[in-house]
Amino acid sequence: MRGALAAVLNIGLTGNIAAGKTTVVNLFRRWGATIIDADALAHEAQAPGGEVLAAIANRFGADVLASDGSLDRAALRGKVMGDQAALDALNQIVHPAVRRRREELLRAARENGDLLVVNDIPLLFEVLDPAQFDALVLVDANTALRRTRLRAMRGLANEEADRMIAAQMPAERKRSRSDFVIENDGSLAELERQARAAFDELRRRAVVAALGRPARSLLLAAAQAREQRTLNPIAARYADAGVAISRVSGSAAAIEKALSRGAPPDAIVATAAAASAAEQAWERAGRPGVLAALSADPDPVAVRLDLRPWGGDRLRLVEPGAAGLAPRADLFPSANPLP
Repeated sequence: MRGALAAVLNIGLTGNIAAGKTTVVNLFRRWGATIIDADALAHEAQAPGGEVLAAIANRFGADVLASDGSLDRAALRGKVMGDQAALDALNQIVHPAVRRRREELLRAARENGDLLVVNDIPLLFEVLDPAQFDALVLVDANTALRRTRLRAMRGLANEEADRMIAAQMPAERKRSRSDFVIENDGSLAELERQARAAFDELRRRAVVAALGRPARSLLLAAAQAREQRTLNPIAARYADAGVAISRVSGSAAAIEKALSRGAPPDAIVATAAAASAAEQAWERAGRPGVLAALSADPDPVAVRLDLRPWGGDRLRLVEPGAAGLAPRADLFPSANPLP
């Protein structure tokens, strides 16, 4: 795995102009990924009053500023389009600020318990080192179709569309360097099918990375059967990682019986109502694996373990006797624990 931060799978997603990258990004966002938008960060960096905008005006002239002091993007585009030296100069001004902000957001995502971060970067191969990402996703479509889309969506003439297409590295040079290539030459339904397949594999890799070491089994304990639905997001997350999920509902005796069947689980998660019974059973069974219980406390002092359902709020857990310890990335001991 390339350049991973602990408990975060850091993905680079790119695609040449009019290939359909934005559609795939929106799908990934809807399915629960955390998105970092490089274009949005560039706009943020170029805001009036900032050092980046001042440097752009100093390099390219005051006529790249609109009457309200904001960046006139059309004027700037006219100065750099087709001029590699000018484009390089612009990138040297903007990209360091964007990189710093992206790194801040990545750290925040890790601290927030996000497991899958997708960086939407149009010029990823042109201006960045792809090795900094754990996996690369390329959205591609043939050149003739992209030209047609530019004409239809932006009202461009063929010559202008071709000029914009030629300004980027050919997608053929990016395909062999990408871990996933999503083809967008067909219908929206077909695009969504390919995107879903790629996303599911990325999600599986993210969960496996968060586990920190191979894990086999997880027992979910509830006081009553109807409480098991509270544990469904946890079951779904670890099932994605290939962990065998078993469930038990009832008294301490029922939980102890479940612990005695076969090999002991690597971890046990109990609902708040079942916490006391689970701890009794766990003690009598010789304290197998890691025991954690859902906490009713919205901000427990004890260890916080990330079991966030995809696209939902984080669940908070408490381990017996663990008050005051530093947060861990997950239920299972990690080779790279959070600081």
